[in-house]
Amino acid sequence: MATVRPPAEKIRLYLPGWPFASCRECAVHIAQLGVESQIVLRTSPVFDSHLDQIECIEFTRPTESGGLERLAGILEFYLGRYYQTPDTRRDTARLVRGVQEFALARGVPVRWLLGSA
Repeated sequence: MATVRPPAEKIRLYLPGWPFASCRECAVHIAQLGVESQIVLRTSPVFDSHLDQIECIEFTRPTESGGLERLAGILEFYLGRYYQTPDTRRDTARLVRGVQEFALARGVPVRWLLGSA
């Protein structure tokens, strides 16, 4: 009998004010963990040069604990590097898992937000 795996959990990472290239770089590093990762483009019908080009980075949650540790390290690196990017909307970086939403801040470990494998 075949083992049925539950669908992979989708996580959305919102990074308001971050440069597009930095978001793309972060998404590529996440994809190197062997999980799906994509940039979700903003779909607002009104153009505003002060808004970001992207809505969020969406990726599947790694299933192994080693993958979770590496993912946390990647996210902490980028938060430490780009957290101070100005955002005209006063929005904050946040991570969304299902219906749970967590504000992210420079220097705060994200490992516990990802859960355990």
